[in-house]
Amino acid sequence: MRKNWLFALLILGLALSACNAAAPTPEPASPTAPPEPSATPTPLPPTATATATKSGPTGPLATAMALQNQVTLSAPTAQVIAADDYVGIFEQAWRIVKENYVRDNYNGVDWDAVYEEYLPRAEAIQTDEELDKLLTDLIRELGDDHSRYVPKNRFGNEFGVGESSGGSPVTGIDFHYWPAREDEYLYVWYVCEVSPAAQAGIQRGDVILAINGQEVRRVGPGEFEPAYWRAAYGYGDATVTVTVQSGPTEEPRDVELALSGVAGCDDWRWYLVSESPRIGYIRVPNFDGNAASLIMEALRDLEADAPLEGLIVDVRHNPGGNSDDAMSIFAEGTIGTMGPLREDATRTIYRIRGPVEWNDSTPMAVLTDGASHSAAEYFAIGLQVLGRATIVGENTAGNTEGINSFNLANGTVIRLAITTILLPDGSSIEGVGVTPDIRVPLGMWGLAQRPYDVQLQAAIDHLLTQIP
Repeated sequence: MRKNWLFALLILGLALSACNAAAPTPEPASPTAPPEPSATPTPLPPTATATATKSGPTGPLATAMALQNQVTLSAPTAQVIAADDYVGIFEQAWRIVKENYVRDNYNGVDWDAVYEEYLPRAEAIQTDEELDKLLTDLIRELGDDHSRYVPKNRFGNEFGVGESSGGSPVTGIDFHYWPAREDEYLYVWYVCEVSPAAQAGIQRGDVILAINGQEVRRVGPGEFEPAYWRAAYGYGDATVTVTVQSGPTEEPRDVELALSGVAGCDDWRWYLVSESPRIGYIRVPNFDGNAASLIMEALRDLEADAPLEGLIVDVRHNPGGNSDDAMSIFAEGTIGTMGPLREDATRTIYRIRGPVEWNDSTPMAVLTDGASHSAAEYFAIGLQVLGRATIVGENTAGNTEGINSFNLANGTVIRLAITTILLPDGSSIEGVGVTPDIRVPLGMWGLAQRPYDVQLQAAIDHLLTQIP
């Protein structure tokens, strides 16, 4: 369903939000970790003090590259298995899960019984395609969205390698990875400055009601019918017609968008949202390998004239990467433990090491939503546990398992959840997400507020109460 999203979304521009939880840098540890211990501003339009920097690939391509860099391939077992030994490869895959999956109860699945059920199917396999189907079904038995079998023809999508469709013409519609799980509406998150969507007057906060005449319906968390990607890059159509509404008093209108090249798409962005007091805003679209240095660059720009009195970091619709270095800009200390949830398993202390690179006292808020995944969740929970920032928005995706990639004898890969984070009190955010300190639903028109959306405005309002 997310076909070619890692590539095609690079040039999209009208944003509406797999997670790959990067395992933090561990520290040798014990099985358990101890707890660690207004005037109303005149909002500035983003263009007034905005500074956007793109150093190297950014956006979805940067996310794909970060994912590729995170991949740790574990070699097959010492047993020699031929590439056409379908039973041997099945048994190898089953054993990888048996010995390495994050939970030794396999989410309530009797893994030995699964072996007995699948063995006859493996013995009947005649083609590589049949093996791909069996192994896909095998890993799905875990009921774990993080774990998956990756056949060779999916390597491009999974690891950001191979031929990219990033040069394909698009409409200028970008769902900014994919909708958040709580979204009741298909929002326009961002619009490329140069794109058919911008020319048609589509703006951030507009709601897409229909695609090519088919009414958009929410069918599950973050899922809409018809396929919302069609509004972004047409699926081969020369034009796409979207029905949009720009506000509660506006009438819906049909807009035909031709597919073309786009430019000026939103990625990293920072600016002042208030001059007095001086409050900065940094949008972090992903935590790729360059994220920490870009955050520091943003802070230097924002403080070029005077120190900040408050800071908002926006990780909404952020698919992850590795946020440990970014956290250490603001705080240090123990967040919890990391490791498998298996009997007698060794867990390591999850600690953000100092010294703090910026400061640990300027009031901060972090914006989150249900499309904040993986490392974005580590960033939010880390600063929340350490008492460094107030979380504003919606619960994050709850997609926090660390994944390892295991080679099979035929050159395919199993991506398997092998670790997860536990907080100092022993609780987990897996499947739940980071609960915001201040919950702010968007509603139908909350993203369309001017000059700032309701979640960002709530963060500004909160910081005003924290600044002396």
